[in-house]
Amino acid sequence: MADAGQSWERRNELAYGMVAWRRAVMTCGALVVWHTGYDNRADPGPRGPRPGRPDAPDVAEFNSVWMRVVAVLALAACRAAREADVLVDDVELPALCAWVDGAHTDRLHQGPLETGERRERTEEGWRELVGGEKRRHRARQVLVDHLAAHLADERDLADTRDGTEQLPLTVGDRARVVRAAGIPDLEPEWAGALSYARARIERLELALRGGLWTPTHEHRRFAGILHRTLVAEPDFPSLPAGVPGPAWVQRVLRMPHISSTYLALTELPEFVAYGPRGDAGDPLGNAAGSVATNAVDATAKTAVDLERLWAARPVDQPVARWERAHVPAPVRTQVLAVEQVVQELATVLFSVAHPDAGQ
Repeated sequence: MADAGQSWERRNELAYGMVAWRRAVMTCGALVVWHTGYDNRADPGPRGPRPGRPDAPDVAEFNSVWMRVVAVLALAACRAAREADVLVDDVELPALCAWVDGAHTDRLHQGPLETGERRERTEEGWRELVGGEKRRHRARQVLVDHLAAHLADERDLADTRDGTEQLPLTVGDRARVVRAAGIPDLEPEWAGALSYARARIERLELALRGGLWTPTHEHRRFAGILHRTLVAEPDFPSLPAGVPGPAWVQRVLRMPHISSTYLALTELPEFVAYGPRGDAGDPLGNAAGSVATNAVDATAKTAVDLERLWAARPVDQPVARWERAHVPAPVRTQVLAVEQVVQELATVLFSVAHPDAGQ
């Protein structure tokens, strides 16, 4: 049994780069943050309760009350995942209700859990973490609220989509929704990164058009090479025969390629001045870097998750069905917004690389 537990833990480590417990805390933490309206962002947005939500917890309350709820949900996710022999993100969200406040609740504290810092916890320690009825009720309400929101989203899709059959809702899929959508009534965290990148692009464009900055030969070469990457059609991963591209999964996985290309280019001696270790005041490097390491990088975690999920996709599963489950509307909204910023940079880079094209 121990070997089986270690094998399960190892699969989680390979998938997420961290132990199962840590991944479960991060995933379930996203669910709790959305449920409570807790906003701990320093930039943009204030710390503490969000506007229009006076009942949102402050830092002290979130840490003392709601982090314990996160721990209960994380424990339930680990127990359910271990029993079903799946990764923690792949646990079906409705199944957690039975662990948190239902048929399996009495088993939450039982037995070892071969994962991370929770390995050595005693049965009494697990009982303390699970806590009393009030804590379990809070945890269950988190799940109920997410299930209700998901059902509402599905009703909206039924009115606008082609009836593509849905897949079961997993904890990871729901966490992906709320990370991309953000807390209701607040802009998502990635929107700040896009605003920053857009401001840097506008600065570059104004400097170029106003004659305040003259690109060098190296600037023009760098712009030309990066431009080709920015306008390239997404083609990874390959799609089944007969499925037109680009698919959403290709559009998401294109983003890390843009970031890695920029970083690889700026490792070259002739282009290092335009990278993270170069001249922070260079308009071209500043604009390109803000897109590649701020706006585009905001999709990095989603891309990693989707690449794993795509690799595990049954070969006979329709792409549309897979994407409906794993690339929800908020993620698509984010991708569209990032693509727009990428296109804006590409347009200015073309002007830098080909100054005579418009004459």
